[in-house]
Amino acid sequence: MKTSFLFTALLIASLSCQTKTKQEAQTTSATVTEDSATALAKRPGPDSPRTAADRLVRALYFEHNKTENPMRETKDRSLVDQFFAKPTADLIWNDAQKLGSKLNRTKINLLYNAPDAAIKKTWVLPSVLGGTRAIVYVTFENKAKPEEVRVDMQQVAGRWRITEMQYPDGKQLTKLLH
Repeated sequence: MKTSFLFTALLIASLSCQTKTKQEAQTTSATVTEDSATALAKRPGPDSPRTAADRLVRALYFEHNKTENPMRETKDRSLVDQFFAKPTADLIWNDAQKLGSKLNRTKINLLYNAPDAAIKKTWVLPSVLGGTRAIVYVTFENKAKPEEVRVDMQQVAGRWRITEMQYPDGKQLTKLLH
């Protein structure tokens, strides 16, 4: 009798612990995914994990800023294409090829829209992801005053590329290059 009672209790317990049905599981996962606008409106926290998006921006600002700045490249377009989405890369490249460009790239670093000599202490914050879009904030000191560049990114063929940069004064990279 004890054995059948124990067996019945185990059977009831195992039936009550069944997993969710497929339909319930699909509904739950659909509600967990945030839409892009909501996710991108948030600022990254100090403990936010690093992603491929912010690593690309870090490479741009720390590895290529001084020696191989894509914004100053005039001979090889591949460096520009490595970081920027095609429409933005086209604008950068076409402006660099112009003889009478209105932007003096030797005096102004377009990564900051400020002179190189004035820039100190650059930080690239973790990215904020929202689907195939990301935002990375780059903070720096310009003449001892803290400022920030907002870098908008898009995932293109599985790789992150920069589509826009918004500078502290409200100007945008694509508008400066038109």
